[in-house]
Amino acid sequence: MRIKIKYLNGIRFKRFIISSAQRINQMEQYLNDINVFPVADGDTGTNMAMTMASIVQGVKKCHESSFAEVSNTIADSALIGARGNSGAILAQFFQGLAEATRGKVRLSTEAFANAATKAAEQARRAILHPQEGTIITVMKDWTNHLEKHSSHTPDFADLFKKSLSKAKESLAETPDKLAVLKKANVVDAGAQGFVNLLEGIVDFIEFGKIRSAKVMNFATNKIKHFNLHNINNKINFQFCAECLIEGGDIDRGNIRQKLSFLGNSLIVAGSKNKVHIHIHTDKPEEVFDILSDYGTLIHSKVEDMYHQCNEMEKHNQLNTIGIVTDSTCDLPPEMIKEYNIQMVPIVIQVGKKSYLDKVEIKPKDFNHLLQTSKEKLSTSQPSPALFKKAYDEAILRYKSIISLHISEKLSGTIQGARMGCKDMEYSNKIYIIDSKTTCTALGLLVYKTAQWIRNGFELEEIIDRLRRAIKNTRIFIAVPTLKYIIRSGRLNKTKGFVGTLLNLKPVLTIDSQGCITEAAKVIGQNRVIRKTLDMAIKYAKKVKNPYFGIAHVTAPELAEWYSNEIRTHFNSSEIMIAEASPALSLHIGIGGVAIAVSGD
Repeated sequence: MRIKIKYLNGIRFKRFIISSAQRINQMEQYLNDINVFPVADGDTGTNMAMTMASIVQGVKKCHESSFAEVSNTIADSALIGARGNSGAILAQFFQGLAEATRGKVRLSTEAFANAATKAAEQARRAILHPQEGTIITVMKDWTNHLEKHSSHTPDFADLFKKSLSKAKESLAETPDKLAVLKKANVVDAGAQGFVNLLEGIVDFIEFGKIRSAKVMNFATNKIKHFNLHNINNKINFQFCAECLIEGGDIDRGNIRQKLSFLGNSLIVAGSKNKVHIHIHTDKPEEVFDILSDYGTLIHSKVEDMYHQCNEMEKHNQLNTIGIVTDSTCDLPPEMIKEYNIQMVPIVIQVGKKSYLDKVEIKPKDFNHLLQTSKEKLSTSQPSPALFKKAYDEAILRYKSIISLHISEKLSGTIQGARMGCKDMEYSNKIYIIDSKTTCTALGLLVYKTAQWIRNGFELEEIIDRLRRAIKNTRIFIAVPTLKYIIRSGRLNKTKGFVGTLLNLKPVLTIDSQGCITEAAKVIGQNRVIRKTLDMAIKYAKKVKNPYFGIAHVTAPELAEWYSNEIRTHFNSSEIMIAEASPALSLHIGIGGVAIAVSGD
């Protein structure tokens, strides 16, 4: 029997908002893809995700149970972290909600509906020229439904579920209210994000968590029929300027009046003491100069929208090929994001509990467990279902997919990939390739593949280049202690005991067949560090235009030292540094470092 929710306090609202942030994170890339208004700069998803991340960061520190206290924290955090049009509008909505519920410990459905209506009105007033068919339309239709039904619906579970249906109806109508959306055959990105926020709440009420849902909901099914090439990316103002000001008795109306002549998309959101301003302008320095009269500028940023739109056009023209890999691939997070690389997580087993790598547990958290936990730690390959989900999401945005994975001799991961795409209608568009390596060596191969895609190479040539790169890629792994290899079962205890007594340190590598093998064995920590570097440099001298990847297990200083040493030999070489995945750190342990080398 489902439990009814007859009141909403701070604790429950906090959980709702955290769940909403998770749902928007799931939808981030999709929201970017459908972003055509007010400027097709492809950042609505990122802006909403970052705004919600700021809210989550703030609200997690709030341990009050009062709705008013939690709502006030959310409003404040939203103002501080608001990004873009959609983020600023959300910030004003939460500010309005906080003001309408001041002093309230808990809310009935009727009280919440009344407060949400006032919040939506405030969000609309924050915009200089509000446009129907956007997030404010969906907010208005949603709160109207709340107002109409809350008096005879005392259960929040029932009210939120039915009001979500109304919000989805309103979202589906946005293209009929805004010509640019109809031309592109998309719904408004900000409005879609607000619906996703509501979905997060309903998911949490019904399931206690966010479902690992496919990004394909009723709206995402349209993604294959986008007409983004029909959109005229004419930009009236070059810069998107934002800032937060703090002061006393700030006159938002006066600010709106003074800035209205300097651009468009003006949003002035906040309270009397803290205001977030968003504007598209050619004179950001003049905007900030005017605002300095109203208080102290705490945060400010300026983005070049000409550049953003050009990059978006390149993305739409060139990125017809997507990349899927697994989380044994070690790459810097910013690189994963820049190239839209999709990672299927391996499974981390901690005793009887399991976690999805880099989704439910981060490398630093796993490394802490590696040092402190007495539970048995292990890894296992992703399920075919996880691969199917990744391919379903990727095929919405790309014509073909290159799926590059850890060596088949080291893991059954690639078999899971093959099973995941088996019998799919588009399986002939997925090219599953054995990298015959792992860790940062796999990272180098994924990185180069992403560059070839960006440079416009055809699919057949990229796959041919990739197969040659696999043959020319090597990895050398410095193992500082035998403790973890023994614990993982890759070295028997007797040999491990003898090796530990003799202070033996191995350098591991992966051969051309994709199998781990011992490349060298030395005595002492300093020697294994030097030997690993020497072997990497020696191999790099055999290839043209070498480039390097370094992965470390909580050893950033050593990784940086390796990078500096490599540059003394190959000054112009590319070197990327990343944290090692649990798949590697489980075996080589704390302080371990791997150097990968590839070249022509």
